[in-house]
Amino acid sequence: MRLRRLVWPSMGLARSGRYVVHRVGRIEGTPHAIALGLAFGAAVSMTPLIGLHFLVGFLLAWVSRASIMGAMVGTVVGNPWTFPAIWYASYRLGCVLMGITPGHEDQARLTLAFLISHPWQVLMPMLAGGTLMGIAAGLAVYAIAKPVIRFYQEKRRKRRRAARPLQVREEGLP
Repeated sequence: MRLRRLVWPSMGLARSGRYVVHRVGRIEGTPHAIALGLAFGAAVSMTPLIGLHFLVGFLLAWVSRASIMGAMVGTVVGNPWTFPAIWYASYRLGCVLMGITPGHEDQARLTLAFLISHPWQVLMPMLAGGTLMGIAAGLAVYAIAKPVIRFYQEKRRKRRRAARPLQVREEGLP
């Protein structure tokens, strides 16, 4: 039961997703700043810099005056479920970009010892491929997030305006 809670949210994936959407919509800032922060976070998640995703996302958002909170949320793109696919794709793409053949075509040679003795044979292609994938992911996230955040913020503003006269009337009664 504990393992299930660790892997699967107790409220379910759909409800958890809706919760995250509402939280992102309530982040302070313009739709551009929030979407840009999300894009930076998603882009950084495509790199193999595991311990540095938050830091690099924070720095990119801070330098560009994007939403720092948006960048932190955007790094969720890289998580234990998506990292294996991201790493594999970034490595293969990096090998193609760098014009090299993977150094371990057979599975018997892909061991921890190989990774420790030849880290740049794996890390450099992952950085190259991850950077290109990050640019693509960042552009896609920005293009999707900005209009969605704008719509959500406008809808929320209208709801709050509609509720405001009701609050004023209640306060005015003796």
